[in-house]
Amino acid sequence: MRKLSLTKVVFTPLAFASFLTVQSCSSTEKLNTSAPASTTAVAPVYQPKLSSVTVPISVSIAAIEQRLNQEVNGVLYKDDKLEGDNVAVTISKNGKMNVRADKDKIYFSIPLHIYAKGRWKWDPCKFCPAIDKTEDTKFDMVIKTESKISLTEDYKINTITSGDFEWGNTKPTLQLGPLTIGLARFVEPAMRSQMTTLTKQLDKELQNHLDLRQYVAQAWQMMQEPVKLDDDMNAWLTIVPKDVRIAPLLAKNGILSTRLGITSYISVTTNGKPQVQLNKNLPKLIVDNRLTDDVQVGLTATIPYAHASKMLQEQVGRQTYTFDEGKSQITINDASITPGGEQLVLMLDVNGKTKAGIFTKKIVGKVFLRGTPYYDAATASIKVRDVDFDLDTKDKLLSTASWLAKNKFKEMIQQQVNIPVQGELDSAKKMLQSTLDQSGRVHESVMLRGKIVDITPDNIYLTPEGIKAVISAKGNLTATVDKL
Repeated sequence: MRKLSLTKVVFTPLAFASFLTVQSCSSTEKLNTSAPASTTAVAPVYQPKLSSVTVPISVSIAAIEQRLNQEVNGVLYKDDKLEGDNVAVTISKNGKMNVRADKDKIYFSIPLHIYAKGRWKWDPCKFCPAIDKTEDTKFDMVIKTESKISLTEDYKINTITSGDFEWGNTKPTLQLGPLTIGLARFVEPAMRSQMTTLTKQLDKELQNHLDLRQYVAQAWQMMQEPVKLDDDMNAWLTIVPKDVRIAPLLAKNGILSTRLGITSYISVTTNGKPQVQLNKNLPKLIVDNRLTDDVQVGLTATIPYAHASKMLQEQVGRQTYTFDEGKSQITINDASITPGGEQLVLMLDVNGKTKAGIFTKKIVGKVFLRGTPYYDAATASIKVRDVDFDLDTKDKLLSTASWLAKNKFKEMIQQQVNIPVQGELDSAKKMLQSTLDQSGRVHESVMLRGKIVDITPDNIYLTPEGIKAVISAKGNLTATVDKL
């Protein structure tokens, strides 16, 4: 039998022991962490800020004059009974009515034709027969009035009119056989006493023919219908009006101007046509002299979790992080984002290692972190704060890789998570502006123009579909009424 040398006898156990020692200096731990349930907290129903859609409205005085001449024709006043005051009068419009305006007053020049019948009764003595004679006459006059204008809470023009008159081409006369007797000096006192009746009749005609209610009521209902803004995004604009305000009427340079403000909730959604219930009850008109032409629109834009995960993968995937002066490092192979209540859950598929003397300890598996999303205006992106390991992940790390739980890894991740939304903001602004540009003539009498000047995120909350950003758009809206 072959004998072993002493050297071999000694070396063999030492070599085997050294092999065992080297093997025991490197070990790998598998992280068996559980993924948090993908849930979202019950998000509050989004209520955009109350917005005053204020529309400066200008109406040509010439358009008012044209409309009144079309509407006010024929007999304006008729009293054909002699009983009581022994006078019967019929007043008809006799030519074109002229209208001008300045500040809060409208001035009218109205040509009239008047037919008057009078009865004269005289009892000369107790025993004499009574004399009862009736005569009639026709003549022209021009009523000159000024009307202080305002608006009532039921959307009517309110005027307080005062005025005087001057004779037209035909003065009042009385024909007695071959004699023609001028009656102007006798009629004038009676006409002046009738001016109050005539101006009240003019106020009535103005209020009947310049009624804004039908136009505002039509606009009130039309604006509640959702408007599709974009086919690709399936985006819809919804307006929920609350009240109607108007600035006092003022006239200058042939234009009667005011501001009509409809206080509303305005929103844009991207999840299909909203179901709305029309409110047909037009509220009382509120006169307000502090209106501006600013408009504020609340939008909602959704960033799908798949898109957010892609952004995270591009930012942290395939990167290696080093700690403890090079003694520890970890590499991220894959990353994704899911919702976790009111926070985002960041999944990182990692492998890493740490050294302590001659010992090396490795880990392989998935870690889960939580963070609260917020909008960072400086970078126009969604970021996360208060990032920390999920409880189950933290428990597993403390038992298998406490060095990872205690270092600054989570802070590094927090600094890198960055989901840009500038593109979504630009798309929303472009979409809204395009809608305003295409509005043009929204009614046969109304030209509408507007501009979006600023758009910024307002709030963020999580939905099952993605990260929903609430966006506030500000701008202005103008309208011109060029027909009545």
